Amino acid sequence: MPKIERIKDAQGSLPPLRLTRRNRRRLSCRRLIAPSVRIKCGCCSQAVVIFHDNEPWEDASQATLEINGVEGTVDQWRRVLLPLLGLEVPKA
Repeated sequence: MPKIERIKDAQGSLPPLRLTRRNRRRLSCRRLIAPSVRIKCGCCSQAVVIFHDNEPWEDASQATLEINGVEGTVDQWRRVLLPLLGLEVPKA
């Protein structure tokens, strides 16, 4: 059973996010499930599941992430998520 990490807000005003990490699993001799991170809301049952590659890539354009069923490269997810966090997108 994976360990649940709690990520608290700096002010403590919101319920903590619950983070669960899972390693790669083999369901059968032909089927593998990629390693994942599950982020669950602290006050309800909504969750985001992120599947990632376990292998290190030299080029970030080859590494992929699947977030709630939407698959894209790490570069594509950076362009989407970094502006939401108020961070600058690194230039190539």
